[in-house]
Order: sequence, then structure tokens, then C-alpha cells
Amino acid sequence: MDCLCCIDGGVGPQTDNEFLGSICNLNNGKAKFPAEPGRYIMYVVAGCPFAARPWSVLSFYGIPTDCNSGGLRVVKMFPAAHEDGWFSIAQSEGERGLVEQFPDAKCDDVNDACFPRCSEGRAIHHIWQLYEIAKPGFSGAKSVPLLWDTKKGTAVSNSSLGLAEMIATQLVPTMGTRNLDVKLFPSRIHEKELYQEHDELVKFIHSNITTTVYKINSTGNGRDHDRLVEAYYNTLEEMQTRIQKNGGYLMGPSMRFVDIVLVISLIRLDLAYQWRFGLGRRSIRENYPVLLKYLTTILNMEGMLGECVLPRDIMALYFMTPKWVNMSAGKTLPLVPEAWEQTCAPGYCERKKGSGGDSTTKE
Repeated sequence: MDCLCCIDGGVGPQTDNEFLGSICNLNNGKAKFPAEPGRYIMYVVAGCPFAARPWSVLSFYGIPTDCNSGGLRVVKMFPAAHEDGWFSIAQSEGERGLVEQFPDAKCDDVNDACFPRCSEGRAIHHIWQLYEIAKPGFSGAKSVPLLWDTKKGTAVSNSSLGLAEMIATQLVPTMGTRNLDVKLFPSRIHEKELYQEHDELVKFIHSNITTTVYKINSTGNGRDHDRLVEAYYNTLEEMQTRIQKNGGYLMGPSMRFVDIVLVISLIRLDLAYQWRFGLGRRSIRENYPVLLKYLTTILNMEGMLGECVLPRDIMALYFMTPKWVNMSAGKTLPLVPEAWEQTCAPGYCERKKGSGGDSTTKE
């Protein structure tokens, strides 16, 4: 398994910086990866909380993501993986079985001529192929997100945090179409102290919420498990108190990127972690009223639900990927709980009903 949230036996990543390049919007002719519309592709998986970071920023600001948009193209890989990792075109019997289990998955067709091809001229069907092209013999995690430069035919970055900030600072000024009054990242130059505070809080949430669930899942000691679970819930209480004190968001009355990082984990807690990782003792809906209001507010912002937040595709990672599933018991994908849709995403439900969509079986 090659997702950053699944490596090392489920313990979780210590770093996600195998490639650390960055797009630059300075028109001085010196940028290795200049900000050119339509040049780059970002590969993501709906359920991966790390891929969700830059994808959420991209979607929040309305940067065009389709093949002919002239923005930054996004490729959604199939939301569950088999032995060969993330794929777009099923190659093995196991991958075809996953597709049969979830035929409505939001997986992009990479046969289009605008997407990279392998040396034989065929479409790229697995993420590992791109890593092999970028660095033959690459031995790190073949993870998402991955930003790909179609002109140079190489990887730019797979740093989830680096990509999120790069999108906000280098692409939004020229490609953003909405929420432009919201500044997700403080300025490194003009708001140094605020930037440092924000950076430290992102790292705290990464260590104590985002990756803690994988440590909980991997521990074989009952006392360690209970200690980690209790610490996880205590951190949620701490975040709830902070949001209430600061007037609606983690760092004040305005949303920042760190809020997106937290919300990504809150979404997965009620949709997957409570069942798959033994975190069912508490839920956001029932035990954290301030977090519930906070989650609902952000989820129902333009550019979130239905674009970069795909509830059932998120669940597919944890309920269909062999890594997390007892194969002898099958790979059944549950429906999105109605209570979650009605409580956390009422606006999304109404939009789906209005368009004739099924509110539980298709996301």
C-alpha cells in the first residue's frame, strides 16, 4: 500500500516530502516550474486526508480543474487500492473486483490525450508509474497527492502541506475564481509571528489528530490503545474550546488553512474512523456541539461538499482497501449515514434532491 496514511503498517507518516518542488508565479524566466495554466496535474484519492489538503484549497478558491480549463488539472484515482497501489484503470483481478463493488466511484478517465502516457504510449494506470518515470528505482512511498509537470514529464511535489500553501500563494492570485477575500495562509514576510503560530498549529493537529488514528489502529497493546484514544478525544475537546474562545475558527473569526486540516479529520471520524479504527465511543454529531457547528459551516461553503468532499468515496478507502479489510469477510461498502448527511451537510442534501440525485447511494 502506498498512501502516506497507510505506510509502515498503519502507523502513519513521519514526513511527506519525497519531492519538494514548487510552482512559482514570478515571470523572470528563472522558475524551474513556472505558473502556466494547464501545465500541471495533481493526482489525488478522495479518502486520503493528505491529498485532501491541497485539493481542498484548490477547490475552495475555485481554480479550474478539468482537462481543458487552463487551470490545474485534478485526477481522481479510484478511491480504494489493491496490491499495486492507487490506480485509475484496473489491471488485476483484485482491482476489477473493487471497481465492480463500487461502480459509481468518482474516478477520472485518464485515457484522454491530455494526460501523461507511459513509454509504450499507453495511459498511466497506476501512480507508481509516475514515480518510476520521475525517479527510476524510487523506493519511497508512491503516495498522493502528487503534482506532475506535463512539459518536463516529472514530479514537482508530493508534500501535502507544501502543495496547499503553493496553490494558495502562487496560483490563486491569477487562477482563483471565488472566496478570494479569505486568506488561508498568513504572509511569511509581513505576518511572521502569525505565520509561525499557524504553522505550529498545523503540525500539532497533524501529529495529535490526523496521524494519531493510524497509531491507534496499529497498536497491539490494549493500554496503549486506550491511552491514545483518550488523548485523541482530549485533543478534540481542546480544539472545541479554542474555536469557541476565538470566535468561530481556530485562529480567530476568519477561516485559515489549519481549519481545513482539522475539518478533513473530523469528516473521516464520523464516516469511517469510528467503525474502522475503534473510535466509536464519541462522535462529532453527538458529543462535540461546537465542532459540529464548525464542521457544518465549512462543509457547506462553496467548493467543499460534492467537489473535494465526496462522502462515499472517502468511506471506500477504509471499507474496501484490503489494508483495512478482513478479506474473508468481504469488501462491502456501507451507505453514507443519513444522520451525517442531514446534520452535517443539509445544503448538500437539498442540492442533490433538487437535481434528482439519490442522497445516500451516489455521492
